[in-house]
Amino acid sequence: MKALFSSILLLAAAALQGVVAKSAGCGKSPLTSGTKSMTVNGKNRQYILRVPSNYDSNKAYKLIFGYHWMGGTMNNVAPDYYGLRPLAQESAIFVAPQGIDNGWANNGGEDITFTDRMLETIQNGLCVDETQIFATGFSYGGGMSYSIACSRANVFRAVAVIAGAQLSGCSGGNTPIAYLGIHGVADNVLNISMGRSLRDKFLSLNGCAAKNAPEPSSNSGTHIKTEYSCNPGYPVWWIAHSGGHTGDPRDSGSSTSFAPGETWSFFTEAIYSGTGGPGSTGTTMTTMTTMATVTTSKPATTTQPTSGCASKWGQCGGQGWTGPTCCESGSTCTYSNPWYSQCL
Repeated sequence: MKALFSSILLLAAAALQGVVAKSAGCGKSPLTSGTKSMTVNGKNRQYILRVPSNYDSNKAYKLIFGYHWMGGTMNNVAPDYYGLRPLAQESAIFVAPQGIDNGWANNGGEDITFTDRMLETIQNGLCVDETQIFATGFSYGGGMSYSIACSRANVFRAVAVIAGAQLSGCSGGNTPIAYLGIHGVADNVLNISMGRSLRDKFLSLNGCAAKNAPEPSSNSGTHIKTEYSCNPGYPVWWIAHSGGHTGDPRDSGSSTSFAPGETWSFFTEAIYSGTGGPGSTGTTMTTMTTMATVTTSKPATTTQPTSGCASKWGQCGGQGWTGPTCCESGSTCTYSNPWYSQCL
């Protein structure tokens, strides 16, 4: 146990200084891209693995997990992994896991165990920089990424939670981790207050200084980014936009979302802030840019219900939930886990 703890401390120190820590798979005949299967707790689980086309078994790569939203699948994420794969330009290994019943209830921690098993397999079969492991996801996938931040902060370097909430539990939650939150002020599925509470947890854990984080008014066509001043290597960014429940908020006049670029910048530069590592600037700032109202088919957006009940796909129950507990006509409040019930 003492040896394991020492190893974790050394890995954390290496991560803060930008030192590469190669996995056991370096130099071996590599795993190949494609859909993979494994048995976890007696259940068949699947994920899509994307290995760089120019893969070099002696070079350590970033490893990025992309968790799908409620009702989505690994196939929805795998083409571009929330827009990160084009930005990576073959510098990262990507994983798109498949949730049980297309969600991340994480009952009994089974989805964390699934993540552990994927990590073990990939680290043994590919050359991974163990200081550069990340997770991101939208909605339920954001909740799963938050759960990882709580329970595996000693393994993952940073997470990016897009329109998320505490939907998949938070076992542990006492260790700092670099945290990016993106949320819409008009989100009528997972209210922005839920996103703020996730952010605030890591503001405290990461030793961040108190700072006003302005947010745009609903449908104002803007988004505001706040970078907090935190302990070196543990930044917290908060981006509030004027749109609703969407995984790809966009600036006005732009056909692409700002979220991938911000996430990639966070994963590759912001995590070194104040550490002296690559990309370190030690600066904080708040920025505002223009944003257009989003209409997109993937991930889906939602509309405000006409009654006092939650709209389809909206939350309708769970521990600590104070919103509507009924659903609009045509959908039923369905239990997912102790923290979350949803109109389906």
